[in-house]
Amino acid sequence: MGFDLDMTLIDTSERILRAGGLAFADLGFQIDRNAMVPYLGVPMADVAAELVPGIDTAAFMRRYRGHYDGDTETAVPVMPGARELLAEIRRRGGSSVVVSAKQQAAAVRAVADADLAELVGSVRGDLFGERKGEALHDLDDLVAYIGDHLEDANAAAAAGCPFIGVTTGVFAHEELRTAGAALTCADLREVIEWLDAHCIVTTPTVTT
Repeated sequence: MGFDLDMTLIDTSERILRAGGLAFADLGFQIDRNAMVPYLGVPMADVAAELVPGIDTAAFMRRYRGHYDGDTETAVPVMPGARELLAEIRRRGGSSVVVSAKQQAAAVRAVADADLAELVGSVRGDLFGERKGEALHDLDDLVAYIGDHLEDANAAAAAGCPFIGVTTGVFAHEELRTAGAALTCADLREVIEWLDAHCIVTTPTVTT
């Protein structure tokens, strides 16, 4: 089963927008936070290159990571139903794998800051789009991939499992359905009902 870390299990959007804005400012660019919102979930180096063509992405990322890693005040809320779904997966004998575009250390920290580390099986960072799905080929009995981004549909296809779309990101039900989602929901507790409907007693793996 799959979860997109940034906006599916937990909401790190405020940390991302704050760190991104400060990193742009460090390099002399004033970028409105609303310009970054549509890119939430996309690797920040790609976001910087899109918003400021020709920007030194290496310099930007050094500053971005410094601001993001140094932020100990911005809250990381847990998304609706995330804790319940993770606990239910564990109760059924399954394990969850979080796959994120974040740097590995940042992804691990985000899960820990949200107090979900005890419920998550493993975390894999530095991945986006199809690469997320390709990273799951070593897993047996992958049940589904859950994410909030259209690129998560490509990841699910690459992983060879159903895609469940969550509308807590920037994409609506219709967009996620069109991308191939077998189910769309706003609350992850609905995924438990999906597991019941498909008679999935054991969920060996969960991803993001």
